[in-house]
Amino acid sequence: MLKNKRWIPFLMLMFVGTVGYSQSNNTNTPYSRYGYGKLGDHSIGMSRAMGGVGYGLRTNQQINPMNPASYTAMDSLTFLFDIGADIQFNRFEEGDLKNSDTGGGFDYVALQFPLGRRFAASAGLLPYSYVGYNYLQKGAEARVTSNGEGGISLAYIGFAANLFKGLNLGVNVNYMFGNMSYLTDILPVADYTQRTMYETSMQVNNALFQIGAQYTYGLAENKDLTLGVVYSPSLSLRGDYQVTKTLYTPSSTTSNGDYSTEVMEESSLKDRYELPMTIGVGLTYSQHRKLTVGLDVTYQNWANANYAGRTDTLCNRLKFAAGAEYIPNFMSSRYLKAIRYRLGAFYEKSYLQVDSHQLDEYGVSCGFGLPLRSERSIVNIGFEYVRQKAPIKSMVGQDYFRISLGLTFNELWFFKPKLQ
Repeated sequence: MLKNKRWIPFLMLMFVGTVGYSQSNNTNTPYSRYGYGKLGDHSIGMSRAMGGVGYGLRTNQQINPMNPASYTAMDSLTFLFDIGADIQFNRFEEGDLKNSDTGGGFDYVALQFPLGRRFAASAGLLPYSYVGYNYLQKGAEARVTSNGEGGISLAYIGFAANLFKGLNLGVNVNYMFGNMSYLTDILPVADYTQRTMYETSMQVNNALFQIGAQYTYGLAENKDLTLGVVYSPSLSLRGDYQVTKTLYTPSSTTSNGDYSTEVMEESSLKDRYELPMTIGVGLTYSQHRKLTVGLDVTYQNWANANYAGRTDTLCNRLKFAAGAEYIPNFMSSRYLKAIRYRLGAFYEKSYLQVDSHQLDEYGVSCGFGLPLRSERSIVNIGFEYVRQKAPIKSMVGQDYFRISLGLTFNELWFFKPKLQ
């Protein structure tokens, strides 16, 4: 029979209650108006504080949706549940102008369970992209206000199998869904009655497949080297696209006036919007419950993906990430020695291209895995600083500091105690 049954209704309620969540508060950057917004990398838990590495990561105490082949690292008696949120402090600069704000919210939820000794499954809800911005441009002839919100989410279910010693294969079946809205409000300085608003809305619903493999080679007792590979094919998005135009008409009877709206364009996303082929490769060295060091490379072929029917809008994305986790002594009765200490860094050539300039960003991270009384469940705390440097002085540069908090329940739910 299952152990700790009291947690089942609580966890199921948390999981179901998060479906349909909004990501609009998780980011605020003017560059999220381009492409599909700021992309997520599916890193959760310990990966967040390790620079986002995960392709070669195998652990029986954390969920790793970055590579579905990792699910078989858990033992056949364990149930995992992970939920996370974050808060982000943003700082912007454009020439001599500076501004700052704060955002954040719910981030992800995932669970994982065994399907026997050689098989495992996982399911969850992850962000694919975020859209969030709000800024004002003042010109001699008009004031232009631009804002956007929304994003794309992934509801996934994954399966993994241990084919033979050292080799594991897995697949994630993702359902992509979400809405993105982009509004431009133009108010002429000379005549406010000529106010015009353009709104672009995009609704996405699509299936996305990700295949993963991991091969682990034993170097010595409790020391392993794991090579991980993931692949997602390119695909044409499904959903709807609409552009509306709203004109402001002053009224003699009301102070607000009247608005008239017309649909300027309405079409399907199919054959006009695509996601690119994605390849990820990672190499991880692991000394059992002592030291983990990983290096990841991600490549996405965005330059050949259609966006609004064009293939010259976006750039190929390349990301390098490195991270490490160190546990002084997980068996120690001294709590500080049982804590998991994490460190990481990354450099990314973004898929976004603005005024013929490709955006780059880099960041460093650190954090802790705080074991609970059970010594299996863990509280994950991560701190990340990211710099997105403006390619030219007339563009906006951004720094942000993110604090992420996650809770991983790791319980022996499938243990059958022997009768005395």
